Amino acid sequence: MNVEHTQKNIFAILGTARTGTSVIARALKALGVDLGSRLTPANGWNPKGFWEDNDIVYQVNEKVLKNLGYAWDSVRVVDKNLQLSSSLDDIKVFAIELLRKRFVDTDYWGFKDPRTAKILIFWQSVFEAVQINEHYIIALRNPLSSALSYQRLTGKDVEHGLLLWLIHLITAVEQTAGKRRIIVSYDLLMQNPRIQLERIQQQFALSNRADNEELDKYINTFLDKDLLHYEHQAKDLNSHSASAVAPSCRLLYDNLLRVAKDEVSFEDSHFLSTWQEIKHEFNNFLPLYAYADRLIQRNDQLERTLKILHKSRLWKLITPLRVIDEALRQYRKKKKC
Repeated sequence: MNVEHTQKNIFAILGTARTGTSVIARALKALGVDLGSRLTPANGWNPKGFWEDNDIVYQVNEKVLKNLGYAWDSVRVVDKNLQLSSSLDDIKVFAIELLRKRFVDTDYWGFKDPRTAKILIFWQSVFEAVQINEHYIIALRNPLSSALSYQRLTGKDVEHGLLLWLIHLITAVEQTAGKRRIIVSYDLLMQNPRIQLERIQQQFALSNRADNEELDKYINTFLDKDLLHYEHQAKDLNSHSASAVAPSCRLLYDNLLRVAKDEVSFEDSHFLSTWQEIKHEFNNFLPLYAYADRLIQRNDQLERTLKILHKSRLWKLITPLRVIDEALRQYRKKKKC
């Protein structure tokens, strides 16, 4: 499918955290897609940079989720109708004007933020209002690798990371049906970046935009094998105890990886039948995921409250009394023994 050169073209990278979305965003830049200058600086989470537009993240995505009552790490699916609610009208107007500003000096602009996949219906209404051509890059990584990396950085449970992976991928695939899209495997990109860059170029007709020097810089300087802290095989999902919370992960990963390897297409009959099986199982588990989300958010709130309490002056003043109380508890426990 060819990009319409007479119109503006937007490239949205979809996927959950720790699946290579930042590396893919940087790849788009190397391919001649503008990411703008309002980028979040690198930190311990992403020493190579997030390549996220600050205004997209904090002025649009964060506000949409907050308005609808969803946490950024929620494992609930965001209601489709709510994403088109009039309560979001002011944010939508801001997003429309923001995109128009971003396209003043370019016809090719892209952005990434893991939240985007969860509120893609909202964004597609924005794209339609601005009348820009949509292009989607779905970031794929072994869900166990993603979840363990997420746990290492946030301290969250592996099960939480698996649910986030599943919900982001299900939503991304479902909401981009019939659109220009491509799946890019983070592992395959790290193994052979030139092949993956060529796939993106061909799918979105970007061959004439890439600068060879920029591509070499991306491959030889930006990419770093140390970025892969966790590498797991699909079979590892079967043996890890956390996988039981999201049984659809294995089948979904296997099928999307086949698409990423160009072994099958989204329109392939086997993929479509398997997709229906995955969706059916996923929908059956949605009430449980909603309940798990309430428990996760409640636990997070309790942890925040405890942190505030532990930093309070009163907590510090009663520290000697708590030490004495604990000593007495231990003493009484020994006497019982």
